Amino acid sequence: MIKKLPIGISTFSKIIKNNYIYVDKTKHIYEMVSTGEVYFLSRPRRFGKSLLVSTLEELFQGNKDLFKDLYIYDKWDWTEEHPVIHLDFGNIDYETSETLKLSLEDFVMKIADKYDIAIKNRFLNSKFSELIEKICEKTGKKVVVLIDEYDKPIIDCMKSIEVANKNRDILSDFYQVLKANDEHLRFLFLTGVSKFAKTSIFSKLNNLDDITLDETSAGICGYTQKELETCFHEQIKQISSEKNVSTDKLLSLIKEWYNGYSWNGKLFLYNPFSILSFFKKKEFGNYWFGTGTPTFLINIIQKENNGDMSIFLNPVASFAGSFPDFDINQLNLTTTLLQTGYLTIKDKKAELGESPVYELAIPNKEVDESFYSYLLGAYVNKSAGTLQPLVKKMVKYLLMADEEGLTNTLETLLASIPYQLHSQVKKNEAFYHILFLSWMRAMGFDIQGEVQTNKGRIDVILRQKEQIVVIEIKYSENKEVNKLLDDAMDQIMKTEYYKPYQDQNVILLAIAFKEENMEVGCRIKTNTDIIN
Repeated sequence: MIKKLPIGISTFSKIIKNNYIYVDKTKHIYEMVSTGEVYFLSRPRRFGKSLLVSTLEELFQGNKDLFKDLYIYDKWDWTEEHPVIHLDFGNIDYETSETLKLSLEDFVMKIADKYDIAIKNRFLNSKFSELIEKICEKTGKKVVVLIDEYDKPIIDCMKSIEVANKNRDILSDFYQVLKANDEHLRFLFLTGVSKFAKTSIFSKLNNLDDITLDETSAGICGYTQKELETCFHEQIKQISSEKNVSTDKLLSLIKEWYNGYSWNGKLFLYNPFSILSFFKKKEFGNYWFGTGTPTFLINIIQKENNGDMSIFLNPVASFAGSFPDFDINQLNLTTTLLQTGYLTIKDKKAELGESPVYELAIPNKEVDESFYSYLLGAYVNKSAGTLQPLVKKMVKYLLMADEEGLTNTLETLLASIPYQLHSQVKKNEAFYHILFLSWMRAMGFDIQGEVQTNKGRIDVILRQKEQIVVIEIKYSENKEVNKLLDDAMDQIMKTEYYKPYQDQNVILLAIAFKEENMEVGCRIKTNTDIIN
């Protein structure tokens, strides 16, 4: 009998009792719990953090029967039971600082009622501290504190920096209670998407062990290739048969779409939500990305239009040292993309005596295609479903060298951009680069930006299988579009940008944007035009 797929289920006991597939992560848990007591782990949303926390809860409560046949079963001391405070911010109201404070107070009082404890202090932080101390005294056991999505009240409120800052301050005061109660704690574990700067859990809990980039925890969330092929063997076999495709071919496609996440540059993982959704739907789709992208991410991208374009042309970046902090008031695009899962670690270089350097890249096809579709949709105020027909038309017009059709689709694109956004980006050529390149990425083209040749530098090279598109983009506030197109195509021809690709199907594409009246134009040459 094929086990059920635990889509949207993050409660360990429910998965085990109801015959859902559970990918055994208890070896990682055993090693973590055996070597330390205070941890923080960052992973993107829907990556298995909540299930990990739920597993820890059942483990410390000594629910032995749930762990039968798992790695930890015959290694854990099941007589070691502890009271557990499990704070899941998915169940806390935090739309304002006032509701956050009240919700946390309700949470503390609910736990106090569970243990029949009278809380005498008046203030939230003092109540939390009193709760931990009295549970320890009443049970004679040290307390385990598990905090899932500790940063949710901050990151979900980023549309209002004022609210996000107020929520951060409340959490800072709330979390610093944990350090003062160290003698009453057996184990402390926090998960989140981001590692926020200026939050007491990091600045004041100086013994907190951030295991986000540790080798030993690289596979603690997400599915490895071996786990995928072992735990989902029946699903793979079933889809292979139904789709009349070999197992090797199917696995190759699954890997291309959903593999690629890593926190050490060596072990590459699958996003659990994407994999479970794929096996249920039996179709490739943008499952993880479709569950919601933080709106503040687009705001950061729009603000950085005047900055470095390399993250969009060649989406590779790097950082050195430890997992970078996230500062609410000074948002960094690369850090944000890394922590939210749109970039991941592809390589790690470490030399003795030097801080490690991590190279970043987009993890897989799902994120690559979805990110640029989302970015484009945010700019032109259209949904991905509305954009898809335009994308297909644009591919057709480009490959047919239909200048009029391509121009019309670009005009449709520009006409959708809100006037306010045009006003914000006036005299900003980078805006049009991002807009057009997002469109091309959504079409499935690989992009290489500012390619050096022996005669100059190409704006953009697009690749799609055996098709090469050489692009030069021109922008002006008031120069005529036809003149801009002449200049762009002349530049491509005179510098012979196309020469390295003449043994392939080559299209030369000149694009011009005129800010004055929002005019756009295209000019196309093919292999035949080049030869003649």
